[in-house]
Parts: sequence; C-alpha cells; structure tokens
Amino acid sequence: MTRTFSRVAIVMAAACAVNAAVAAPIMQWDYIVDSAFNVDQTFFNAGRAGSNGLASALEVSWGVQGGDVGLNRSALQISNTPSAGTLDTDGASKLANTYTHINNGALGLNSVSLKSTQIDASLSLRPTGSGLAYEAFTANYTINFAETRNVAGTCAVTTSAVPCDDIFVLSGSLNETFDFNGFRYFVSFFAAPSLTALAPEVCAAANAAAGCFGFTTQEFQDTAVNFNLVITSQAIEVPEPASIALLGVGLLGLAGLRGRKQKTKA
Repeated sequence: MTRTFSRVAIVMAAACAVNAAVAAPIMQWDYIVDSAFNVDQTFFNAGRAGSNGLASALEVSWGVQGGDVGLNRSALQISNTPSAGTLDTDGASKLANTYTHINNGALGLNSVSLKSTQIDASLSLRPTGSGLAYEAFTANYTINFAETRNVAGTCAVTTSAVPCDDIFVLSGSLNETFDFNGFRYFVSFFAAPSLTALAPEVCAAANAAAGCFGFTTQEFQDTAVNFNLVITSQAIEVPEPASIALLGVGLLGLAGLRGRKQKTKA
C-alpha cells in the first residue's frame, strides 16, 4: 500500500493571530485522510474467457465474470475512508485507512487476476481549535500483486495447509516533513503490522526486485491491514524503503477477519 508525499511547506502563518516571535509548537492537529484506488492505474493479468477484473474507487476485484466477491471472485477493498480525528504531536498514532484482501481460492484455473494498482490519498491538516481552513496534501502508493496458483510444490510461500499464499509488494515513501509557523513536523504513515522484507523468490513472484517489502495472505481468508498516521517533532529514523514499516505507537495489528470453508481451486 505506498504513498509518495511531495515535500511541501504549510503556508498558513499569515492567517494565524499568533505573532511569529512568540509562536509555540502546535501540540494537536485535526486531520482527514481520504483514499481511493486509481482506476486508470489499475492493471490485470490476462486470463481465460469467462473471467475479468473490475476496478472502482473502493474495490478492485477479479475472478468469474458476473460472479460474487467471496464466492468466486477475490477483491482488494478500502474501508474506514475518509477517516477524521485529532492527533497529538508526539502522541499516539491514529487509524488512517484499512485495506482488506478477500482471498478466494475458487477463481478457476488461469483466471484474470490483479497485477498492480495505485492508491491515491489526501491528507488534510489544521491546528485544532484554530478555525483555519484545512491544508490538503496528495499522496500515492503502488501495490504489486501476485495471485498464485494453488498447486503444491510451486509456491513461493505457504503459511497454511492450503497452498499457495498470495503476495503483496508495496513501494514508496510514507515519511515526510512540513513547516508551520517556524516549526518543522514529521508525518509518518505505517502499516500495522509492520511490513517485512520478503525473500528474493517471493519478490520475484510478484515481479519485484530483491529486497522488496510487503506481506502475504492465506487462501480462503479475509486479511485486513490498517494504515496508521502519526505526527512527530523529530524524524523517525528508518531508512527507505523501510519507512513503510515504521514501528510506532498504537499498532492495531493484523486482523484475520473471517475464515472461509476451504475449497480446491478448479
């Protein structure tokens, strides 16, 4: 899931009643995070007749044409968007958005499958209680995906009794800075759980270079990954691309939502 922030400065000092000479750091922020799939940047692997891929702002799905997600189609969905609340500088992280992979193993042999997609996000910030307009910043991140064939002995990775796990690879930066009223702040997004470096053969299966970061999901399971947001007064020193795996406060954890009755892929 990977966003690339442009480096920008928040220019709101002229709207503040506080004189710069006696300005104090902002200790609390109002925030809004809104994310959506970029339909024009969503691509599918070709497959047999009778299967297809579909993309909308909040769901990308693939499998049996005219079928149902969870029955004979898999999907990647965005939820908890837009999310809003307040963030304390150097305080606990808050939920940004949630991404759920509905991993259905009954798509049929050689079905159309997701290849890659881009998620566009907008982060809006303002000092709490300031009455100022929100300042919005756009970001995006890319997901490379591998829908693996469920054939024992061909798996790049298997973590359950059902071969093979599907693979997500994320790329980009989630750790950027902005200046407000003479002070610098650091905005960091991170996945909960933290993303891990995948083995070279797992990266290769998703058409990614060795050293890629991401996670894998089990067949016939729904897996939700939360992205959290934190604002700090000091940089969180994590080299790229591991900034997408920042270890911060308030990790929400991986939620295996609902198990599905195991089926054999046709």
